Amino acid sequence: MEGFIWQVFVIQVFTILALFATILFLLRESKSIKYQKRFERFALLSVKDYEKSFFDILLTKTWIIIHKISKSFSKSVFLKKYSEKYEKHITFEEKDFKSGMDYVTIKFLTAFCFVIFNMLTIMFQYAKIGFISSILAFFIGFFVPDLILNIQFKQKRKRVEDDLLKAIIIMNNSFKSGRNIMQAVEIVKNELNGPISDEFKKIYMDMTYGLSLDVVFNRFYERVKLEDAKYITSSLTLLNRTGGNIVRVFSTIEKSFFDKKKLLNEMKSLTAASIFVFRVLIALPFLFSFLIFLMNPNYFNPFFETPVGIILFILTIILYICYVLTIKKVLKVKM
Repeated sequence: MEGFIWQVFVIQVFTILALFATILFLLRESKSIKYQKRFERFALLSVKDYEKSFFDILLTKTWIIIHKISKSFSKSVFLKKYSEKYEKHITFEEKDFKSGMDYVTIKFLTAFCFVIFNMLTIMFQYAKIGFISSILAFFIGFFVPDLILNIQFKQKRKRVEDDLLKAIIIMNNSFKSGRNIMQAVEIVKNELNGPISDEFKKIYMDMTYGLSLDVVFNRFYERVKLEDAKYITSSLTLLNRTGGNIVRVFSTIEKSFFDKKKLLNEMKSLTAASIFVFRVLIALPFLFSFLIFLMNPNYFNPFFETPVGIILFILTIILYICYVLTIKKVLKVKM
C-alpha cells in the first residue's frame, strides 16, 4: 500500500511540474509574440503572408473565449468594481484589446483548472472527491494569477524606479531648452523604453485629454506606488497651484534623486552579505525537510496524526513566519 501511495505521489509531482512547465512555455511564447507584433511595423512583410503558427491560432481563440466570458462578467457591478485594480497591469499597447475584467476571467478559469486537476489527483488515489478539497483548490487557483501578476508588477516597478532618474534628467534638460511640460513628457516617452516609456505614454495621453498636472501624476503614482513618484506629484501639484520656476524645481528633484540612488546603492552593497545569509537560512529548513522526507516519508507523520503534533506544527510555522518578517524588516533598506 505504501508503494502505491509513493507512486501516486511521484505522478502528482510530475503532473505539477508538467503543468508549471506548460504555463512557463505559454508565458514565454506570449512574450515573444508581443515583441514580434511590436517590430512588425518595421519589417518588410509579403502582401500575401497569411501563415499563422499553431500557437498564434490557439492564443487567438483563447482570447476570444476570454473576451466573451468577460463580456458576461461585466454585467456584474461587483466584478466590474473588482476588475478596476487590474487596470494597472495593462500596458499602453494592450489597452485596446485587454481590460481588467479579462484578468478576472483568467482567475476564474485558472480556479476551475485547479479544481479539475484536484479531482483527477483524487481519482488517481481511488478516493472520494471531497467538497473541502475542491473549495481549497478553487481558492488556490483563483489567487495564483495574482501571485504571478504581483511578481511581474514588482519587476516592472523596479525598472520604473531605476529609470525614473533618467526621465527626470531628460525632462529637466527639456525645460532648460524652453520646452513645456507636455513636450518634455513626449520626449521621455520617445527616448526611453520599457515600463517607464509605457507609463509616460499614459501620462501623455491623460494630458492630451485635458487632465490637470496633479491629477495626471497622481494617477501615475497610483499605478506604480513609488515614493519617488509621490514626491514628483507633490512638487508638481505645489508648483501648479502656487507657481514658480519649474527648471529650479526639477533641478532640485534631479539632485535629490541622484544622491538618494547613490546612497541606496552603497547601502545595498553593505548589506549584500547579510541578505545572502538570510536567504540561505530561509531555504535551509525546506531543504532539510525535503531530504528527510525522501529518506523517511513517515518521519513527519506525528505532526499530522496527533493533536499535540498539529499544535507544534502550527506553532513552528508561526515562529518561522515571524522570524522571516523580523529579519526582512531589519535588513530592508528604506530611504
